[in-house]
Amino acid sequence: MAETPEAPPTLDERIRGWSIYAPWLQQCPVGHWAELRDTAPVLRSEADGGFWILTRYADIEWAAKNPDAFSSAELTVPHRRIFHEKLIPIQLDGDVHRKWRQTLAELFNPAAVNHFTPQLREAVTETVVRIADQGRCELISEFASVLPSEAFLIAFGIGREHLRAFVDHKDWLRRVGIPSANTDEELRAANQPLWDFFGEAIDRRVAEGTEGRWDVISRLQHATYDGRKPTRDEMINALFVAMLASLDTTTSQLGLIFGHLAGDPALQARLVAEPELVPRAVEELIRHEPVSTTGRVLTRDVELHGVTMRAGDRVLMSWGMSGRDPEMFDDADGIDPDRGVSRHLAFGAGPHRCLGMHLARRVMQLAVSVWHEHIPAYHLTPGTTPAHHYTPAHGLFDLDITLGAAA
Repeated sequence: MAETPEAPPTLDERIRGWSIYAPWLQQCPVGHWAELRDTAPVLRSEADGGFWILTRYADIEWAAKNPDAFSSAELTVPHRRIFHEKLIPIQLDGDVHRKWRQTLAELFNPAAVNHFTPQLREAVTETVVRIADQGRCELISEFASVLPSEAFLIAFGIGREHLRAFVDHKDWLRRVGIPSANTDEELRAANQPLWDFFGEAIDRRVAEGTEGRWDVISRLQHATYDGRKPTRDEMINALFVAMLASLDTTTSQLGLIFGHLAGDPALQARLVAEPELVPRAVEELIRHEPVSTTGRVLTRDVELHGVTMRAGDRVLMSWGMSGRDPEMFDDADGIDPDRGVSRHLAFGAGPHRCLGMHLARRVMQLAVSVWHEHIPAYHLTPGTTPAHHYTPAHGLFDLDITLGAAA
């Protein structure tokens, strides 16, 4: 693993140089984020063309609930336009966004997730049993990347023979495409094969018929947007967005969850002895292990904590990091699976709250539950150090796990 570059020597330089792609933040940004939060609630970075940083839970939640001022039209900092059209529904605002949410919400509701849960459990079990027989695994590539992709294929009615292609493209987009493509046009060209794939999947489903099918592509054929059927391009757009949103963030979250659990044998033991604890423990781990960071763009001037942010300015929204805010959570840096209801913002807040959160939660709960049914003890392989990435989805590139208790 390459050595992480040193952080800038002064606090002012670290603030002004903050970027989700900054090399010095890639190994783990959590400690540096605490420094930002302790400095001021609103800060200004001059990296990536300049943007504001909201550091406190309360302000991030407030901004999310005021989309009239904090627009989702530019979702990343820096913003990359990966399609010619805006992403449905996450880059839309106002009534257009509301109507698309109504169109798509039923496809991802708890009833739909419950329908697919037996297939999801079967896929998770198959993967875990294979790992249990090995005695050791690289958890990201063999588990955390595979399960969200399996879940996507099951929920969308796409054959498992496409699993490797989905995993490879998602990994490329996160590691190479978005950070490194010279132009947005290059990025759009690289995504074109998947755009074509989803178009062909829609055409195939129409030809086969959709009667009695629960998968997302089938049910989308019967959905309506503002009194009309969505166009083929709109359906492809929504499917592609759902793929990106479900695969990358869930992979990152699973990697960080198991990264923590690998060093917490006491919690491992509790999960084995008290399987009913899994949903609460997963929710606490989601709060504790920060993943998602997105952006907003201001539609008007906003004053917050004495700072005036101007119309057109960009704002960094770290949903994941807000879970470590000590003003919101007691012992925010600790893990307490008995904490109870957790109002974390890992899935966002307000009208743009994640549509796929029910499926993501179910995948993570199944992953933790089934893993501990078959693998009661495990630890970080001695001599290895997990490699992190920050980017819009903070997570791990690799996590080498040895089964059994540490010596």
